[in-house]
Amino acid sequence: MRPVRIHLDTSDYSAMHDAPMGSPVAEIREKLTEMARSGRIEIGLSYHVVFELLQRADPEHRDNRLSRARLLSELCGLNAFPYPTDLGDGYRFSKTGLWQPRITLDNHEIEVIVGHFIEAVQHDPDATAHVRRIVTRHKYLRRWAEEYPNRFGPIAYMSWPVMFGLSLVEDGTFGRYVAGAISRDEANRKLWFFINDPASIYELWFEQCNWDCPIMERRDNIAGKFVTMLRELRGMMAGTGDLRTRITAELNATGDDALSPDARTQLLQLRRNLQTFREEISSPKQLCEDVPIWKQLFGNESGLLAAEVLYAFERDKRPIKDSDGIDFVHVMYLPHSDLWRGDRAFSDLLKKHKVSFNERVVPTLLELPSRIEAELEKQSAR
Repeated sequence: MRPVRIHLDTSDYSAMHDAPMGSPVAEIREKLTEMARSGRIEIGLSYHVVFELLQRADPEHRDNRLSRARLLSELCGLNAFPYPTDLGDGYRFSKTGLWQPRITLDNHEIEVIVGHFIEAVQHDPDATAHVRRIVTRHKYLRRWAEEYPNRFGPIAYMSWPVMFGLSLVEDGTFGRYVAGAISRDEANRKLWFFINDPASIYELWFEQCNWDCPIMERRDNIAGKFVTMLRELRGMMAGTGDLRTRITAELNATGDDALSPDARTQLLQLRRNLQTFREEISSPKQLCEDVPIWKQLFGNESGLLAAEVLYAFERDKRPIKDSDGIDFVHVMYLPHSDLWRGDRAFSDLLKKHKVSFNERVVPTLLELPSRIEAELEKQSAR
């Protein structure tokens, strides 16, 4: 029987982390932890959940944020949803813990790191002209590293492009890779652990590199694009409504203002064409066909869902808040989950307008255990 795949909202992790022992939410945390360990469920990490949960990483919050990070690891293990826009490239839920954007993984590939190291060797004042010339080839780099171990370590420490590299130097991983003792895949698995493990990324991102949380900027960009698209859609809908009103007024004119038979025929045809156009721009499926960027970014299932969410906002006449940008990102994982948790108001919108896969939405965290049991029973009956 396949495990039930779950997406949790950031607020769920926060609530479970802060829940006092013996409380209903604490009991859910223990239940989910036990079910995850037994393999009955798979809860996926995702980029925006990790950084939402670990933001505000000032020193006074350090212990709390590391504790949150450990909860993420305990519940999710190596289960992860890909970065939202990587869905369009065919990446799906993985069991290798890779939630970072693929471009980030590519930029931190072990051979990229070796390239930085080679440049550092070539700029080493103690390196001879011969060494600077030959180290670009792996077998000579390996020989140089073996013959000059007293230079290998210090240069690795100085040249590493990201701080977590120190750990790989200290534990010998980098040296073993350069020496040919471990494969490229194994080296990358060890390397990528540091940018995918929640506690490690907290220490790397906020403490070692002193970077700001990326969520606010990305959230605002997404919300801004979503607002722009909704504004354009509403503008088109309003424009067709105004034109239809003017056409109806012309058709209803009497006396001297009445239309000639030919003009009336032409205007009736225009109204029919306008109705067809209005139906087309009211169709999420048609939007996906006319604006293929949705599918290119999020894949077929999530691309159509993105269009449906846009129309749900339009039909609900609901204003878009900045926080809706993150909810919009979270909902891209709905087609790839068996059960999905999100913001309450956003979840209500999905169910009210019956977007695709809305039956997978779980309204509250307290309902999740019973929904999991129901899903397991459904699978066992197949």
